[in-house]
Parts: sequence; C-alpha cells; structure tokens
Amino acid sequence: MDEHHDESFRAQVERLVAEGKLTPEEAAGLLEGPLGETAPPEDRPVLRPVADASDTPPDLRLKVSGYSLTVLHDSALSQPRLSANREGELSLTATPDGWQVRRIQRHSGDHSPLKAILSVPFVPRNVATQVEGGSLTLPDVGGEVRAEVNGGHVRMGRAASLQADVNGGNLNAADIAGPAHLTVNGGNLSLEQAASLNASVNGGNLRWAGQLTQGDHRLEVNAGNATLHLLPGSNVHLDADVTVGAFKADFPTHRSGGFLNTRHSGQLGSGDARLSCRVAAGQIKVVTA
Repeated sequence: MDEHHDESFRAQVERLVAEGKLTPEEAAGLLEGPLGETAPPEDRPVLRPVADASDTPPDLRLKVSGYSLTVLHDSALSQPRLSANREGELSLTATPDGWQVRRIQRHSGDHSPLKAILSVPFVPRNVATQVEGGSLTLPDVGGEVRAEVNGGHVRMGRAASLQADVNGGNLNAADIAGPAHLTVNGGNLSLEQAASLNASVNGGNLRWAGQLTQGDHRLEVNAGNATLHLLPGSNVHLDADVTVGAFKADFPTHRSGGFLNTRHSGQLGSGDARLSCRVAAGQIKVVTA
C-alpha cells in the first residue's frame, strides 16, 4: 500500500534518500537546492497514479526529450507512480506494450529544469527508450534494454542484453550478461562489464570491458576510437585489419602488411573466443591490465 501519495516532490526525494533508494548525489541532481532546504510554495504534489492495469506487462517505454527521468524499483507500491517538480508536462500510461512515459506539453513561462521520478513495484523486464536531450537513469533490468540516444545522457545498471544506438550524447551501462549490439555514430558509449561484443563505431568513442570466453565477436571502427579491456579469464583469438588507422595491444601480437594496410593477430589463453576487428581511419586499443 502506498502511504506517500500526498508528499511533495522534494519530500519524496528526501524520503528516498533516507530509505537508501537514492544517493545524496543523485538527490542533489534532482533538486535545485541542497537537501533540507525549505520547499518553495509551488512545489506541490504532482504524483500521477493511473487506473489499475493488472494486464499491463512489466515493461517500460520511455521517451525522454529535454528533461531528467530517474526510474526506481519500489516494492512498497502497488502500481507504477510518476512524480515531477512541475505539474502537467509528463504522462504515465498503461499500454499493451508496457508502461509509457512521455512529455505531453512544455510550460513556456518556466525555464527551470524539469525533473521526474518513475517508481515501479517490479524489476523492469524489458525497457525501450528514446532520449533526445535530458537524462535517464535506469535501475537493474531483468531482460533487454533498447536505447536510442540522440543527445543527452543515459545511465543504466545490469541487464540481460543491450541494443544501443548512440548518435551524440552519452550512454553508460554497468553489467550486460548476454548479447550487446552497439552502434556509436558520434557521442560516447561506455560498458563496464559484458559477456559479448558486437559493435560499430562511426565517429565517437566506445569504452568496453568484459570477459570473452567463447563465441564470435566483432568490432568495426570508422573514424572513431575504441578501447577494449579484456578482463581476467578471457580466452580470445584476435584478428585486426587496419586501413589508415591504428591498432595497439598490451599483449604480444603479430603484425604483417604494408604502410597503409596492416593485419594484427594475437591470442590470450586458449583462444576459444574469436574477436574480429576492422579499422578504417580510426583507432582500437586493447588492454588486459
């Protein structure tokens, strides 16, 4: 049962900090003033409950355009609840594809940042999001995350798989247990721990870390930069074809070819996993330490 229906946005943030669901740093990003500051008169409750939708799957469809959204898992709730520091600009809708959050209007007279919290009583199963400016923070996800980032910032925790297109802006992911299909067309993508790699970089930067032990993996870099950190326990046979670019590794590799086109090959451990890299006017750096 939800006992906090009538609290203000600031009071909600302070409660979530007290319950350990937000860090003080995250709270400072959601509030315009420090914790404990008296709330202004216009900071009234804007919680958005929705009608009971027991058939709605535990999936999220999030469109973030020029505002900040933090998604939290709160098992004390009976259904998802959306709150924001300004009323009437965002909507939460139950759909056959999951719970949808989107911006429905902008207040032309208020230029302060719009910030919102979506609390859900479940661990999200699958998440699909479009971010066009602003920021999105996701909790751990049980299934797949599909993210299209066109400016702005996305921070996410664990997920079973990730499909990401970054066209400007930033995406930071923590732990991806399954397939990771990544495209960077400008901007920055950082993945802290992964079990697979399938990536294309066409300008921009990719920072990937993971343990590769089996299967086939691929990386293409065209006028961009990629840094791969192979974590301890990786067993990889690596081949890299480079055209007017650069390849560096901190373990022994064999180099062949001429000035413009070179081929590099090397192996860590048994080499059960195969990593194929192609570089054109870009750079790949592979490190193990």
